[in-house]
Amino acid sequence: MKLSKGIQTFWVAVSNYILLGITLFLYLLAGNGWKLTNLLNLPDMIGFTIVIALVIFPLLWFLSNLKLQLLQATPNEWQFKVAVLADYPQLDLGWLQQKTTTLESLGFVQLMDYQVDPGAGFARCFAHPQQYCFAEIGQIFQKNGEVIAINCCVFSILQQDWVVAVINREVNQNDGIPYMCRNSKHVRTYDPNSNLDELLQTHLRFRQQILTNLGITVSTDISWSAYSNLERQATISRKQSLRRKNLLLSILEATLFEINPKSEWLGDYLKEAAKRRLKNR
Repeated sequence: MKLSKGIQTFWVAVSNYILLGITLFLYLLAGNGWKLTNLLNLPDMIGFTIVIALVIFPLLWFLSNLKLQLLQATPNEWQFKVAVLADYPQLDLGWLQQKTTTLESLGFVQLMDYQVDPGAGFARCFAHPQQYCFAEIGQIFQKNGEVIAINCCVFSILQQDWVVAVINREVNQNDGIPYMCRNSKHVRTYDPNSNLDELLQTHLRFRQQILTNLGITVSTDISWSAYSNLERQATISRKQSLRRKNLLLSILEATLFEINPKSEWLGDYLKEAAKRRLKNR
């Protein structure tokens, strides 16, 4: 998979700092007759230390400044705003109506239309009164109006802050940064070949597996208030996660994800399930 533009830009900048360091080191080495042992002399060691500082400090400043920019760009709270269909001329209304009809035939009821990243996308949320789960369908757009993502997702809120979701699309390069800031209790899988009926059944089976293995139950609150609270908590969690992380290691993790995307994000689920099995022996 091709790396996303943001990840590419980051590694180009880091590479430039490394290239600068190599260039300065070779310059210093050339001045010492290309003899590495000469750098052990005190004056040259001081010069070498200065060269390292001229590379390391700007790199650290770059990483610190970038992290600050990312934190400033990450909202402190969920910025909810009702979406109006007339404001989305690029929206595929035929697709939206088809998915809405299918979900309603499966027992879902519509809760709300809302904006995703205000102005960049449209989402419609549903709830299932019998199965106690949510569904969301939506489209994300570029500034020129081109559709860059189409999502259909079924998910449930469980006890102890666990969330389980199944999404019927391919993992893509836009998932790298969200993966970097993922919540260890938010479990998700991608199943691009499923229709909405199959997606619901897959979700219910997967959810039951998690409920059994963790010894918890599903939340029966499927109100818009419950959904809104989940989004608010997820927004707070993303910012807290980004603030705690080492940016260089986090970008490396996101890069490796984009190179080899994961269709399952299981977080702490397997670890917690193993702990419970050992406890119950």
